[in-house]
Amino acid sequence: MRDTTRPRWFAAVLGMLALLAAVPVVVAGGSAGAAPPASRQRVVVNDVHTDVVHVEYADGALRLRTRVGEAPHDFYDPRDVLFQVKDIDQVSRLGVPDLPEYAFLGSPGDPVWIAPQTEIDELLFAGWDTESIPRGVLVGDAVDLSLVEVAGPGRVEIFGYDRVGMPVRMLSSTDAQLRTLREVVSNHTHANWVFSALGRYELTFEVRATAANGTALPPARATYTWYVGGTQASDVAPEPTQTALSASPSNPSAGDEVTLSATVSPATASGWVEFFDGTASLGYAAVSAGQATHSTRALAGGSHSLTARYTPTYANDHAPSTSPPVTLVVSGTGTPSASPTASGSPSASPTSSGTPSASPTSSVTPTSPTTTSPTTTSPVTSPSQNGPTTASPSPSCVPVTRTSTSTSTTTAAVLAQGHVDYAARLTGGNLVSQVKDGTVAGKTTWRDPQDVVLHLKPAGATTVPAGNFGFLGPAGTQIWQIPQTQNSSMLWLGWNTEEIQASQLRGGSLSWSLDKVEGPGKLVVYLFEAFGQPRVVFNSGDGLPDRYTVPTGTHAHGNWAFTKQGAYKLTFTQRATLANGRSVSDTATVTIAVGSTDPQSLARRTSSRTFAYSGTSCGPLALTGTSLVGPVAVGAGLLLGGGLLMILTIRRRRAS
Repeated sequence: MRDTTRPRWFAAVLGMLALLAAVPVVVAGGSAGAAPPASRQRVVVNDVHTDVVHVEYADGALRLRTRVGEAPHDFYDPRDVLFQVKDIDQVSRLGVPDLPEYAFLGSPGDPVWIAPQTEIDELLFAGWDTESIPRGVLVGDAVDLSLVEVAGPGRVEIFGYDRVGMPVRMLSSTDAQLRTLREVVSNHTHANWVFSALGRYELTFEVRATAANGTALPPARATYTWYVGGTQASDVAPEPTQTALSASPSNPSAGDEVTLSATVSPATASGWVEFFDGTASLGYAAVSAGQATHSTRALAGGSHSLTARYTPTYANDHAPSTSPPVTLVVSGTGTPSASPTASGSPSASPTSSGTPSASPTSSVTPTSPTTTSPTTTSPVTSPSQNGPTTASPSPSCVPVTRTSTSTSTTTAAVLAQGHVDYAARLTGGNLVSQVKDGTVAGKTTWRDPQDVVLHLKPAGATTVPAGNFGFLGPAGTQIWQIPQTQNSSMLWLGWNTEEIQASQLRGGSLSWSLDKVEGPGKLVVYLFEAFGQPRVVFNSGDGLPDRYTVPTGTHAHGNWAFTKQGAYKLTFTQRATLANGRSVSDTATVTIAVGSTDPQSLARRTSSRTFAYSGTSCGPLALTGTSLVGPVAVGAGLLLGGGLLMILTIRRRRAS
């Protein structure tokens, strides 16, 4: 994970804490001297690829978590993460366009804050996924994802783009008709997350599905905290709180049970309240809906100054606060109870509807490489002309020629549906271009580009829209396009440098160039930027090579448009300078079948090689099976006899 406030090991620590918090804890009645758990920090995620809502299905149950970065992913309980949308003018803070299609965001020119659908290096790249769920385990191979509750200072809108860059609304905090999405399994979606005001938001999602056997699964629900504002994690300001205290009864006698009640505002604040008699702790209780209570019989006769001190669960969510003191006069001289009585068994951690879990530990067992012993052929040594001969030469030597032909047929993998990236990796200090095949749920396969054929199906046919799309051709012209937004039935092609750390390259980026396009038409790769404005990455129609800078840690998708059906070969070069100053590069060619072109015809490659041996045989040949000495000798004799007979016949004819 590139830019969070905690390193990767912190996920495991949080997971362990979550597991410990899930174990019932018996607090000694909130007894005197017992201290509440300490506050901890949420991990702030603000400029990295994040699947905010990561949907899982295992052991007959649904679960929601957060997945950050690429494999190996960091997984978090949603309660332990805070998603920050930065406040950067003209980057993440934009004005609503003066277009009727964007009226759902507000009036033209109104400021909105956006985590964009297109990855920008310094901003949060947020989405959701069902990639870990295989096909066949749920009815319809789908789940229903709902935005069930939104709390915050403004509106929340989540939308994508259609093929011409117009907004497609997905989820909304203001429109009851836009609260649920049907998401197919093994899918991965990114969208624009738009907020209409600065501040803190709580977005509660719920997922429902039916198992393949017809059993309706219990829904999974989790709340995700967002913070809109600031430009770095340290700018996430905790919300101020206030704590008030009351005691009942108001005129107790020594030994009576006294109930202390604390009210914490805002009511969304979670954590604990510790109650004090002067400086002596009477015990603590968890806050629920802004309330915490504790009962005690430990107050002796006389005047007591009571206070309540609030401790937040997360220090970057809410600030601590202490109530004004409450004076309570206890009459009589009775002896208080040795230990106070709690009004209930306080929990050591706030109650949450989500199920905490530790980050999974992946264990990989290395496979010992198979060692093949080399085959050594002893050289044939000619006897020295001057040295002694150890074996008598064969009395008959004949010329021998043997040939064999080896034919091999290889079949490239055809990828026509699902998530695929053209990726750069560093292997052994060299830059390597590979195809990252994620078409199988929960599995990543790295392939050599020459061993892959990508298929843009005929369903990818569309037409050039009017407006700012002249780079594709005249409006209305037919094209075939891999879309920027995933369509579960189509190929979804992107580019990826997430396997490379910024510290490994000078400048933290590499140069990606399109060098050559062989095919019946031209290729244009372009992105939709904020509010659907197209930005061209590559265009073979206006001359090549085209170059594009890709920062490390990038995972992006764009529109890949082809102007004609047919077979295309795209040659790319990726270049970079390593941290030690050495320049590295790699050139590879990708084959794409567009439209009705049969990808299998491009996937099969047949090659043959002929191996020959020629020389003179003087004795037995080093072959297994039936000896060839006899047949060779007989053949040589027949050949010699036949030659003499032919010569005699020719002479006789000439003489006659």
